[in-house]
Amino acid sequence: MLQKTKLGEYVKPLTNVYLLSALIETLENRDIGLPSIGVFNGGAGLGKTHAAMFASAHQNVIHIEITSNYTSKFLFEQILLELGAREKGSTPYLEAKVHEYLKQAGRTLIIDEADYALNSKMVNSIRFLYDRSSVPVVLIGSDDLHVKLANFNPIATRVLKRVPALTATLDDAQILAGFYGRGIDISTDLLEFIMTARHGSVREICTCIAHVRTMARTWNMKAVSLKEWGNEPFPIGNEFLTTGDAQ
Repeated sequence: MLQKTKLGEYVKPLTNVYLLSALIETLENRDIGLPSIGVFNGGAGLGKTHAAMFASAHQNVIHIEITSNYTSKFLFEQILLELGAREKGSTPYLEAKVHEYLKQAGRTLIIDEADYALNSKMVNSIRFLYDRSSVPVVLIGSDDLHVKLANFNPIATRVLKRVPALTATLDDAQILAGFYGRGIDISTDLLEFIMTARHGSVREICTCIAHVRTMARTWNMKAVSLKEWGNEPFPIGNEFLTTGDAQ
């Protein structure tokens, strides 16, 4: 699947970018009468937020990344800001305005780090927001988000589809190497070694590739293979932080 950037160039997105994009399309093109809440969940470092940012830029969705400090009122305020509205007032007033503006915009809403919303007040706020605006909602969160959601029946029964985020593929690693390793030819066997050592974590693969590029430039090399890399350590992971080698 190729996607066109705002610069007019076509790019091949990472696996999880494609998966989230496809989930959004499924929700937006659902049959009449079907629910339109989706769940996109997976472990830390798989690139879920990057996928959401890509969707925000290329599919005109609203992306809200919440924290443990979010209240329903603050969530409403952030959604309104994303919609270009600077409303002030009570929580019920802001809730009504969010329903109104979202319904007019018709844009899919992504709530990132949705685990932080799993309390009765926030869950009900999201449910009413979804019910009254009729826009698709995607909840992004941890590996067991879907298990936690099962305890909140008002949301769980409105989920049309869940898509688990996947660990990085070799294609993903090569795409990442084209950016974070630009100017250096990183061999397939070295990329595969990094993928295995970092358990497919996109975040850690990016860091490792960037480190390969830094070291290759230090060594004045234009290409690096696994054999040439040898036992050079990577500055990533708990095991590195506990060896005493980190500065």
